[in-house]
Order: sequence, then structure tokens, then C-alpha cells
Amino acid sequence: MPEKSRINLENILRVEREERKKLVPLEEDFYGKVAGQIHDLEEEKRKIDDPYSIKHDIIEDEQKTVKNAIESIIYKRTTKIINEARYNAEMTLHETSKQKEKHNLDSMTHEERIFYNRLLEVMTEWRSEVVNNIFKRTHHQPAPVEDKLPEIPEKNDINKESPEKKDHSSQCSPEMKDYSSQEPPEKKEDSIKEPSDKKDISKEYIVVRLLKDIPTFVGVDEHNYTFAKEDVAVLSTINAKALINRKAAIQIMVKR
Repeated sequence: MPEKSRINLENILRVEREERKKLVPLEEDFYGKVAGQIHDLEEEKRKIDDPYSIKHDIIEDEQKTVKNAIESIIYKRTTKIINEARYNAEMTLHETSKQKEKHNLDSMTHEERIFYNRLLEVMTEWRSEVVNNIFKRTHHQPAPVEDKLPEIPEKNDINKESPEKKDHSSQCSPEMKDYSSQEPPEKKEDSIKEPSDKKDISKEYIVVRLLKDIPTFVGVDEHNYTFAKEDVAVLSTINAKALINRKAAIQIMVKR
């Protein structure tokens, strides 16, 4: 019976060393075949009666060569797979237009593809969690989607609101917040110019719902704003449209 053809592991290792990023294409069951090759060598060695014979020594040397070669191949390929998963996790996190690296996927064995997919999932989840914690809001909690949307106050209702109930600096305009004061109505008319109706307010402010977390920024009114995904806010038209154009928010039409 002809001897089984054995995988040339040293040749595969040589190419793996020459290629910095690219994986040598391997069969789906490559590692299974290597395990079978090692098992066959062990069986051949057991059949030799004289453990001090030259043939016995040759098989032992071949076993060591196979062991060293496969360990080096696994190390080289694992490093390349980790680097590719890390790069693609970055691309996913930043939603960049750069293409993800996929040229190595077809070169992976079945076991390597499972390893790559698990790595990519863990790296993407971990990096996303870290970034979200860094830019986490500190002043308010996200408003549930089912909560009632804020209504633009009527002219007659502005004076009825107390300062304690109107302290929402991150979710309403400063002008609207300052409408409440302890001054008599007649003095208030001199110090603050009230909008004649809701249409005037809508020209300067827009009600939006945030589609993602927004780190602290300074609005056109020189106030700091911080938002979380699903927050609902009344913003100046300039800031609101900037967020809408970046697909970070959508406008909410308020019924009149």
C-alpha cells in the first residue's frame, strides 16, 4: 500500500512568515488532517520493535518537526486573525465608509472562522461599551420613548410656571426656562419680550428626538447641552438642524 501523502507543514509555515497580513488558504478540515498525520506517526512508531533503531529515531524526529511547525503556524495565523478582527471592530464602531477586511475569511479553516467571529463580537461589544461609558451623561436620564412629548407652552400659561418646575437646562431653551420669575406681570412685559404665538417659537426652536448619545456641546445660545439616545429636546433651529443633518436626531412635529 502506498504511504499516505503528508501535509508539508514547513512549506505552509514559510509562506505564513513571508505574508504579513494574508493567510495561507487552508482546507476546512486542515487541523483535523494534521491530527490524523500525528496519529499515524505514533502508530508507525509503536509497530517498531526496537526503540533504538534508526527508523524509530527518524519517526521521533518527524514528530518533533510536525509539532513545532503546527504550533508556529497556529501562532502566526492567530496573530493575523486577531489583527483583522480588531480592525473590523474599529470600522463597526465608527461607522466608517472604509471597507472591512474580508480577504482572509475564505482562507480560514472552520475552527479559525469560529474564533474570528467570536473575537469580532467581543471586541465590538467591549469597545462600544467603553466609549459609551466615557461619554455617558451625568445630568439627566434618557426619556423613555413612550413618555409624552414636551409641549410648547401657550402664552397665557408661561407666567403660571414656577422656577422649580422649569429647571430643565438640557432639554429646553434658556429663553423658555427664564419665562418664570417672581416679578409682577406688568414688570415682566418690560424685561422679556414674549412670543405672540406658537408659530413664532417654532421659527426659532425645533422639537427633536435623539437617535444616538450626544456628548456635551455648546449651543448657539452659549449653554451646554448633553443628550442620550431617545431623549426628546427643544433646541434652537441651528443646533437642531445640525443634528438632523448628521442623522443624530429627527424632528418631531408638535400638534397645535
